[in-house]
Amino acid sequence: MGDSMATVRVLAEYPEVDARLADFGISRQELLEIVHGVVAARADATADDPASAEGLLAYIYGTRYVRQVFQAHGWIRYRENNVESVRHPDRPLKVVYQSVDLAADLLHRPQAVSGKGSGADRVIAVGQAGLFPEEEMEAARDQSLAELRTGVWFFCVSVQGDDVRAELSLPSGISGDNFAGFIERIFIVGGGEWPADGIASGDRPDSIEFEPAVLRR
Repeated sequence: MGDSMATVRVLAEYPEVDARLADFGISRQELLEIVHGVVAARADATADDPASAEGLLAYIYGTRYVRQVFQAHGWIRYRENNVESVRHPDRPLKVVYQSVDLAADLLHRPQAVSGKGSGADRVIAVGQAGLFPEEEMEAARDQSLAELRTGVWFFCVSVQGDDVRAELSLPSGISGDNFAGFIERIFIVGGGEWPADGIASGDRPDSIEFEPAVLRR
């Protein structure tokens, strides 16, 4: 059974979010840049591309930008069981990019798009089950939520037209090829907040290369 929403720690107010992200050594602004990159990559898909192009571009560029942001703070590119992630240099702590159906909603638990059997989107599916060694998840359950020691976190982004949302969250496990529940959810962009902070291209950090995913001719 998944954890009930009442047992999940949810951080949605920006002072709390900013303080929590400091534990990762990153800022909300940097995570917003990843979201902008994902939205831009999806927009580069054209009618001549395969039907799965938007999802595939989001996965490729989402993974790239997550790695670039975290690597700028000393994290390490990591690959395990065909799962692409970035890993903390000193602790068993990982972050994975994931496109989801709906992020940052108090009444809904994010579900991985690639885990819902949506046809060609399975090309970007990852073996989530392999990311959750029992000892790591037990440690995550037992740790004080004020501390950050271990676990596999997912940077979840959902794009439904102009409704763009994102959260950085720690699942409690995987069930039926999707998230069974969550231990902690950190809301980065909620409903009605996009475009967040009006980020201009000139404000983007040097660590991320924002180039068009596909050049239109």
